Amino acid sequence: MSTGRRSFLVGMAGVVVSGAAPLLTAGATRGGEPADAANRSLKFDFGVGGAEQKAVPGYEAVGPGDTFTAERGWGWLQTEGLNARDRDGAGPLKRDFVFGAKAQTFRITGLPLGLYRLTVVAGDLTFGNHVTHVSLKGAVRSDGRGIPLQSLGNPPLKIDGYDGRPKPPGEIATLRPALAEFDTLTATIAIPEEGTPLDIVFDSPENNWIVNALTVEPATEVIKVARITQERVPVPSDWGPVLTWPDPTAALLAGHRKRAEKTPKAFKATGLKRADYLHLIAGEIDFWKTQQDQKTGAIIDPYKKIEWQYSTPAFAHAASALVAYADRKDLIEPAAKALDWSAHTLSTRTAATGHEDFFAPMLAHAIRLLKPYVPAERSGVWENDIRRFDPFTTYRAGVGRGGNWNVVAASGEALFHKMGLRDAKNTFAEASFAGQGAVFGTPYGLYLEGPMPYDHFPRLWAGDLIARGYRGPYYRELTEVLRRASITSLFMQSPSGELPAGGRSAHHQWNEAEQCVTYEIYSARALLNGDNELASYYKRAAHLALQSMRRWVRPSGEMQIVKNWVDPSKGHAFEGYSAHSQYNLLPMSMLATAFEHAETTQNVAEKPSPADVGGYVLQIEALHKIFANCGGAYAEIDTSGDHHYDATGLIRVHFAGISPQLGPSDSVLAHPVYRIPAGSPVPLTTGIGVAWQGTDSAWHTLGELVKADIKTVGVETTEATTGRVAFRVRYEGNLHGLTAIEERFVLTPGQVEVTTVLPGYAGPVRRIIPILADDGRTKTVIDASGNRITVSQPGRAGTGSPTFTAVGTSALTLGAELYPNHNGWARLAVGEYPAGSGERGIRLIITGR
Repeated sequence: MSTGRRSFLVGMAGVVVSGAAPLLTAGATRGGEPADAANRSLKFDFGVGGAEQKAVPGYEAVGPGDTFTAERGWGWLQTEGLNARDRDGAGPLKRDFVFGAKAQTFRITGLPLGLYRLTVVAGDLTFGNHVTHVSLKGAVRSDGRGIPLQSLGNPPLKIDGYDGRPKPPGEIATLRPALAEFDTLTATIAIPEEGTPLDIVFDSPENNWIVNALTVEPATEVIKVARITQERVPVPSDWGPVLTWPDPTAALLAGHRKRAEKTPKAFKATGLKRADYLHLIAGEIDFWKTQQDQKTGAIIDPYKKIEWQYSTPAFAHAASALVAYADRKDLIEPAAKALDWSAHTLSTRTAATGHEDFFAPMLAHAIRLLKPYVPAERSGVWENDIRRFDPFTTYRAGVGRGGNWNVVAASGEALFHKMGLRDAKNTFAEASFAGQGAVFGTPYGLYLEGPMPYDHFPRLWAGDLIARGYRGPYYRELTEVLRRASITSLFMQSPSGELPAGGRSAHHQWNEAEQCVTYEIYSARALLNGDNELASYYKRAAHLALQSMRRWVRPSGEMQIVKNWVDPSKGHAFEGYSAHSQYNLLPMSMLATAFEHAETTQNVAEKPSPADVGGYVLQIEALHKIFANCGGAYAEIDTSGDHHYDATGLIRVHFAGISPQLGPSDSVLAHPVYRIPAGSPVPLTTGIGVAWQGTDSAWHTLGELVKADIKTVGVETTEATTGRVAFRVRYEGNLHGLTAIEERFVLTPGQVEVTTVLPGYAGPVRRIIPILADDGRTKTVIDASGNRITVSQPGRAGTGSPTFTAVGTSALTLGAELYPNHNGWARLAVGEYPAGSGERGIRLIITGR
């Protein structure tokens, strides 16, 4: 099916014939004698090559290793760097291809002089990021003035003023097929002299060219300019049988309903209302409007001094929400200027730092909200900007394979469809969602990109889309996985409202903002379905997340973007892509979305969520995570930590009502990739864990174990009630001199206890605990006495005082060294245990009060 997406004529290799000059086609010689008929038509099917390739009948199978030979008369001049793939589902000629990064030449010899029709097919069923330049050597191109032949016939022909000199080799065209789209180039070329080789050169400015098929046949007509046509084939779905998978979230939710029948005595509603979303947004927007470039409308980061990523469309959306819902007419012009700029840079693919993929949903909402407040001419420009760009070529992530970037772009594009700003035939959203099914690869409905924030992040945009009435392709699959994931997330949330730690972008404020969106969406859906109880759980979870964010508001109105109080100019614990601007404004866009979805649930009262009640152990093997909660005593365990961000083992303990960063809430790492002060000391990689002496006599920690060390992880839950949760985690493998480590957890309201056993190990053992010492604004008060340490934050910094008791050791020694992590700086408390203690087990009791 031809889409017409880029049907155009490319005039670089056209052959123009004028007057009545005779035209000799391939197969004729200068003397009029026929050439060898076998040389007239050549057809090549590119793929894996050899016996493995299922070449189309009548085509030569060409693999990445088929080097040119004179006997065969075709092949690659070089094969280094060539690769092949075979994608079933696109038809025999299009399914497989050869691709490469650097320029490569495919040579054909033995063609008689004359005119030929060249066709090149390029496309990929799975990726849409290939850009292929096709150019010629030997068969020279025309510049539009005449046939580039020294002579055809006897005497030499003079055509259209052509002087008989060959034109230099040149490019025919550039092919840019989208995902599941196949571009076919057709051009007339000429062999100027007998014996001239035809060299077809494939190259790419994106270092990713591709060729599926190529034919060279006698020309029966002259194509004056090269043509490119497109055929789009159905995108294969990556979705598994998600609609019929057993649903583990049903038992999770049923268990909580039963446990929550009796409201915990300690339960206290947050007191937050729908309007509190706007209050937080208002403080932010009033700050960021002072950072707006008055000429362009762009938001300029005060520390980077440039526009960064998607700050401007996020500002436009959040400011537009204040215009529409808070009567902030003073923000009409700042919001409109931001929209002017964002729509323009998106449409011209000039967005700040190449982040176009995140613009669409924010702009869709901003246009919808602000349109009634500006002249029609101005909103018309925004809409025309959206209409005029091609999503397949504008967005940078791979369609269907572009991870969270692609989900965001597809969700926004589907909103553009709903607004009438996209042609109904545009299949970007469909193609994108078709390839996302594999990432929703767990019956819990979670998005398995890896880091915990990027499980929830793509879900919020797709959830917003579904809630606004999307009923396009993959609606049912998306609806089901998002429903399941919304329930699962309730059991991963900490009692402080925080998203779990883990991976890049953890501890950023937008982690909590994304929860607000999901929980408000599903609170409204539960209410619509008549499930007031479930609506109340979701409402509670949304408010816990919002309450967490409110702790981090700066006096100037915007927030700390990471959960510490270090001056943002220092970028403490920022990722390489973090900036004060985009990671303040992104969560404001999210909160604006949450506010809208809270419209029907304003009067829904909070009821205890799983984070409040507990009584469960949840293992998500695909994310190597274990979450346990008993009455608001919460533990998070990473069974295979990514040591750029987290240790292995117990990495977080939170208690309801206690400053979560005192938990502790984060590991310490030998080599974190997030930003820390230059010259910082290098600690061990550890969470709340143990250390032992390996066969190399060096000390090793549970925290430093990596996936390659650990052969298996076994989890066994022995008790799960609101009064007591008990379970075991057993690591087995080649563990630096150990074959197994077993950690036995007992959680009761206000207490987390862990006993670590090192089977068969007779050497000395250490218990190690990171203790928050300084959050960048307030130094903690640490009271060390014997085998017990209590830590607290004075004044406004926090409440409550967790206590760490290392049972069986004479003393917990608090090191003086300060080690940076996401929350500021930590000191390491170490308890020494005599030889043999590991086999018996060493016990740590963490109490929150």
